[in-house]
Amino acid sequence: MIAGYLFWATLALFGAGAMSPLVIRRNPGTLNIIAHGLAAMGCLAAGLCAIFIMISNFSGIAESLVIVLPAVEILGPVSVRVDLLSAHFLLLMGVAGFCISLYAVGYCRQYQAGQLPLLTALFNAFLLSIALVLTLSQAMAFLIAWEVMAVISFLLVNFEHEKPGTTRTAFIYMIMTHIGTALVIIAFLLLVQAAGTMDFTALAAAYKNETVRNGVFLTAFLGFGIKAGMIPFHVWLPRAYTAAPSHISALMSGVMMKTAVYGMARFFLDFLGQGPTWWGGMVLCLGGVSAVMGILYALLSNNIKRLFAYSSVENIGIMLLGIGAALLFSGRGQEGLAALAWTAVLLHAFNHAVFKSLLFMASGAVIRATGTNELERMGGLAKSMPYTSFVCLIGAVSITALPPFNGFMSEWLVYQSLFFIEQVIPGAIGRLTAAVFIALLGLSGALALAAFAKAYGIAFLGKPRSLQGRKAREVSPFMLAPMGILALFCLGLGLWPQPILASLQLMLVGYGRMQEAAMTFPWQGGLTWQIGSLAAGSHIPGLLPLLLLNLCIGWLLFRLRGRPVKTTGETWTCGIVPDARMEYSAVGFSKPVQIAFRRLLPPQRETLADGNAQRYHGRVLSYYTAVYNVFTERLYHPLGQIIVKWSTRLKKMQAGNVQLYIGYIMAVTLVLLLWSAGW
Repeated sequence: MIAGYLFWATLALFGAGAMSPLVIRRNPGTLNIIAHGLAAMGCLAAGLCAIFIMISNFSGIAESLVIVLPAVEILGPVSVRVDLLSAHFLLLMGVAGFCISLYAVGYCRQYQAGQLPLLTALFNAFLLSIALVLTLSQAMAFLIAWEVMAVISFLLVNFEHEKPGTTRTAFIYMIMTHIGTALVIIAFLLLVQAAGTMDFTALAAAYKNETVRNGVFLTAFLGFGIKAGMIPFHVWLPRAYTAAPSHISALMSGVMMKTAVYGMARFFLDFLGQGPTWWGGMVLCLGGVSAVMGILYALLSNNIKRLFAYSSVENIGIMLLGIGAALLFSGRGQEGLAALAWTAVLLHAFNHAVFKSLLFMASGAVIRATGTNELERMGGLAKSMPYTSFVCLIGAVSITALPPFNGFMSEWLVYQSLFFIEQVIPGAIGRLTAAVFIALLGLSGALALAAFAKAYGIAFLGKPRSLQGRKAREVSPFMLAPMGILALFCLGLGLWPQPILASLQLMLVGYGRMQEAAMTFPWQGGLTWQIGSLAAGSHIPGLLPLLLLNLCIGWLLFRLRGRPVKTTGETWTCGIVPDARMEYSAVGFSKPVQIAFRRLLPPQRETLADGNAQRYHGRVLSYYTAVYNVFTERLYHPLGQIIVKWSTRLKKMQAGNVQLYIGYIMAVTLVLLLWSAGW
């Protein structure tokens, strides 16, 4: 089977890329091209493997790819299973990973004099671990791949460890991701105990009582939610994405984050099935909070990578709103509506992988050209970096869900899902619930538009705000070309998402979540669906001919009647020569929003003056402002103080006496024996 060969090629190419520094260590330039070239070919093979799986399902030849791996005594039988759910995320990884790998060829030239061999090895190993997480079909093997992915991402976050705060950030990430891993392990233990096996197929078919199902749901949701960065477990995410090299930030946000969404989909669709409605209510609430708070923090951030990182929290909140709606509909027996919500979630996961990878790559280009990630030291880059400016604008328009780009279609489906909450919750409560979550999603969308208007406007428009901004130049074609590919995907998936939607429809039919005729996807564009008496549709692609007609008319009028006049000069400012100090600052742009939400995000201000004692001479003032992080200050700092307090007390048990340690071991052994005997 072609898909099987492509999957083995994926693993082989990533493995060869990880081992390539051992062979080409002495020539950094060649290593950079070969290692990242192997990574790009591995991602291409993964994407083609997913496409062949989808084509096989459309034609009815095969449902999924199953490869039985050589048995390992400690693990038992292990297999790889690429069904349509795995194929969706494997294709996502292939598209985003291919472009990020090509981008890394240009971006990583700055590391050729340093630890490039380590970076390229970790990059390929990271992609390999993600591919295994998405395809392994045995609980223990999945958890090992999950842990390997966590450790490698920790090393990548800490790669620039010489920078202040990077190591602390990496350890915060490691602590949080291991808390999540512990919860996922508990979820699998509960499933394995009920099924008596670790194979995913048997875990789905095994009988589970209601207590076990609730326990599995809570531990899996919280465990994968920590990995996704949902609020209030998001504290690691903006730090880690900011500290990592930009191509790693793109890979973590665009691809690694989606492994958490994959985990939720695998558990909720495959292992657990229909559940009580409180599952959906819990996910909806955390999704709404994550969407609004995430984009609020993004809007108030003045670091371009931190702003993009916090917007990932908002987007995971949007996906959680869709998952919550799906669980709510499923709990009420409305499997057609649940299918609509799952379609929205999985399409948005794919779209987010495309435009967020593009945005982090654009931020890396800007940081590479200016030497800073602070928005206040940028400005005017649209003139010196026109291509980067253009693709970043496309990414910004896509993430703010403006048509005809890809973010609009998936967010539109999330809105549709939330509108029909009142169909499963009767009366005024249902209408109120739907209105609240629609309002939260609408608020997050409005704030996202403001946040990315700030990011793009402050960075690319106006005059340069610093010497670095004035000296900035366009980056290399190796960095521009992959950004251009992702920009085309943003437009293409907005106009014609039919292939992805058709695959998701087929997958959801397989899970029994919808009837074949519940949704129709006209291949000429658009989306229509009907579930009972409920129906809706989107025909954004139908506007394309009208748009082209208007452009043609405008061009003809310009050619026939236009009189082009080119004038070069400064903007008129009442006779004053304009400079960067007259522009909106990043802080000033977001100040009205900060004032509006000051109860949630009280500002912290500090004004410093120099020590000039002369009363008749002016003094230099420095003004600093920061946002009060309610979750860090009210949750994590008190929790950290409690942990330190009890750790100090428990430290007294470490007396350095071997006999005392033996006594501890004997006491614990005795307790375990008594417990196992049933006393």
